[in-house]
Amino acid sequence: MKTTREDVVRPGMGVSGYRIERKLGAGGFGKVFLAWRDGSPCALKFIHLESVGEWGWRELFIMLRHDFPNVVKLLSHFKWPEEKPEYLVLVMEYVPGVTLYQWARDNNPSARELVEKLLPLSRALKEVHAKAVKHRDLKGDNVLVRDADGAPVLVDFGAGAMPGAPRVTGALAPANLLYRGPEAVTFFLRESRKRGESYDYSVGDELYALGVILYVLATDVYPFNGPDDELLGEILEGNPKPPHVRNSRVPRALSELCLHLLAKANARVPDAEALCVALETLLEEAKADPQWEVPLCYGWTVDGRTTEDAPELVGHDPQAWLRRWIRQKPKRGKPPAPRVVASAPPDPPATKTRPALHIRVRWAFPILVAVVGLAVGVDHVLGQLRPPPSTPIPGQLVPTLALPAEFSLDGPMRWATHVHEVAPPWKPPEADIGAAPSKADIPASVTTMTLSSGTTRMKKKAPGSQAEREKKGNGSTGAKVLIAVAAVANMACPGAQVRKEPAPQACPAGAVETMTRQLSLRLGARHSAAMPGAPRYTSPERVPVKEGPVSLELAGAWEVGTDAMGRGGQIVLPDGTRLSGQLCISEKRVYGRITQAVTPTGDTLTVCMELYDQSGERGVEIEPDGGAIKVFPRVDVKTVARFE
Repeated sequence: MKTTREDVVRPGMGVSGYRIERKLGAGGFGKVFLAWRDGSPCALKFIHLESVGEWGWRELFIMLRHDFPNVVKLLSHFKWPEEKPEYLVLVMEYVPGVTLYQWARDNNPSARELVEKLLPLSRALKEVHAKAVKHRDLKGDNVLVRDADGAPVLVDFGAGAMPGAPRVTGALAPANLLYRGPEAVTFFLRESRKRGESYDYSVGDELYALGVILYVLATDVYPFNGPDDELLGEILEGNPKPPHVRNSRVPRALSELCLHLLAKANARVPDAEALCVALETLLEEAKADPQWEVPLCYGWTVDGRTTEDAPELVGHDPQAWLRRWIRQKPKRGKPPAPRVVASAPPDPPATKTRPALHIRVRWAFPILVAVVGLAVGVDHVLGQLRPPPSTPIPGQLVPTLALPAEFSLDGPMRWATHVHEVAPPWKPPEADIGAAPSKADIPASVTTMTLSSGTTRMKKKAPGSQAEREKKGNGSTGAKVLIAVAAVANMACPGAQVRKEPAPQACPAGAVETMTRQLSLRLGARHSAAMPGAPRYTSPERVPVKEGPVSLELAGAWEVGTDAMGRGGQIVLPDGTRLSGQLCISEKRVYGRITQAVTPTGDTLTVCMELYDQSGERGVEIEPDGGAIKVFPRVDVKTVARFE
């Protein structure tokens, strides 16, 4: 679409008797708006006829002839504007709700709840396929979960096909590569493919895409991901990591069904009817197995880890792994409401109790110092990954819960279940002493401290003093406290740490698809952005940054399809779009990973971008300034298929 048409349809305007309220979404075939007429809501899909061509009529052709269960209904259609039509407008029922992927992120469902969502969707596909219709763009974002009853509703037949529908050119249907099966990839890569030959999309391709959806819902990652060339090879090889291995909360039977959907054509689930039978069988199995009721991901806690692929850093660089693990934000469930704790009023002063209070404070102060020191030490210990040795040391505290399957050396193991999960179950409740990380070549260093009478000079105390009495007992309380504080503080400061580059990581689910399909951004595309605190005018003055969450502002509108002179493009991200993500500071550079874009109108998009300097190098060079870490105020953001 051309830039000049971006604001043709705007909130508040009237279109053939419908009042436009707001935009609901946009895709490769048009934009969808919430509209009202005669007090009733509906969804208007605007398809630009010149840009989309015959593709726009295919959806109308399919929806006019059929009324499927759990499929969005077509109410009417018209051309607009009336005097000189440029758009085909489809009037569809409005389905208040969120996408299937967003539903999973918001509700953190159990395995049983996933099956309950997939079963009616599979029944709808059974009816669709019975009428020789193929959706050809099945993905989590094309399934809405209706607010009223929680039912899944299949939307967007813009890429659909059926006998008699208008024919269009193209070797493959315009679906995302992440959802394409090995048969489609084989056709695409075949050297003997004739010019103009089109792939015969089948029911098997539809079921493969449904298997990808199930995999993402169960594990929060795609079965295959990465740059296109690697992705094509992985799809052809067809050996995804089983969902129950990637996430041990996934029941084995559900994992096997998912792999059955992702198998090669001769081993795949044959049709939607067979899939319905399999899902019904799983629901019966779920009634007798409590594992099916466990949420598939951790809830919204500070250190709750998601089910992303287990990093290979475990056992090699545990500190780097843990830094990466701590930065993981929970992706499923809603954050709890903040608790308001009313503080008790202080006791009124009493003259008679002053001597006793003085004694209590005098004795409590060393204990308070010890507690503070212990907290500092424990805080650092939780920053180290030190699993206990297989043979416990006498007197040593060891964790009572095992590592999850993702990190276990002995195979899959179910995660422990708690009503309120505030920490991963494999984290030791206390710091262990000298425990070697799993598969580590060198045990974790243990620092001990001994106070020798030959190295410490003490003042002589008067006979009968409190210090003298303590000396006659089991030793000075103050000295013991100092030893304890020094020990934990020494544990908390093992020496200078060399900050390293962030470890590779997969993009958020659906990010690559959003950038390439919805925004039409090619991977590797770059655009300028302003760091926080950067002046609006051009200035080389460096700005301070710190590790953690960051929000940048897009500098100018991001356009696609421009010519050599920068003309004729389409704005996909307007000027002022906010880009949110995380900064990681290494020894010499600052690295940034952007995972969300929010436009000035409030549209929120999941993206996958990295920060680059304007010379084309990943990351931004650090320029220390009196202890502060500063960087150049202007950077580039680059679309990527995976964080390096």
